[in-house]
Amino acid sequence: MLDADRREDAHSIMLIDGTATRTREAAPVDLVPVQELHRRCSLGSRALRYHAGKTGISPAEWRQLSDPERGTTLVTAPAERTEYIIAMTNVMRTDQQGVGELAILVEDAWQARGLGTALAEHAAAVARREGHHALAATVAASNTSMLHLLEKLDASPVDTTGPVLDLRILL
Repeated sequence: MLDADRREDAHSIMLIDGTATRTREAAPVDLVPVQELHRRCSLGSRALRYHAGKTGISPAEWRQLSDPERGTTLVTAPAERTEYIIAMTNVMRTDQQGVGELAILVEDAWQARGLGTALAEHAAAVARREGHHALAATVAASNTSMLHLLEKLDASPVDTTGPVLDLRILL
C-alpha cells in the first residue's frame, strides 16, 4: 500500500483514450509489481528496452534502480489500480556531469496510447528538477516507436552507426 506522501506526489497522466494513470517515484517495496510488469511484457518489448532478451529485474538490480543516489525510477499504474504497475521510467545519473540516462518500459497492452510520450516528457521535467541539462538515450535502430517519441523531444543523434543509436535531449 502507498503511503499518503507518495500518493500526493504522484503525477497524473491522461491517456489518449481517456484512461487516467498515476506516476510516482519507485520504492524498494515495488520490486514484486515491477517483476510482474516484466513478465507481462513481450520478449520483444524487453529486448527493445534492455537491448537483450532480459526476463526481469533481480533484487540487486532493483536496489540500484530504486536508490535515489543513482537516479530516479518512476512507476506508473492505472489511477484505479495503484498496485498494478504498467510502466517503469528511469532517469539515472551518468558519469557525465549534468547528463541523465533515460529509459522507459511500457507494458505491451498499454503501448500506443500516449503513455510513453507523456512519461518521456515527465522524465525530462524530473531531470531538469534534478539539475540535469541533458538526457541521453540508447535506442535500438529498430525501435521506431521510441525514436519517434524522442524526436518529439527534439533528440539529436550523438552516434548513429550500427544497430544501436545514441541520442541526446537538451533540457
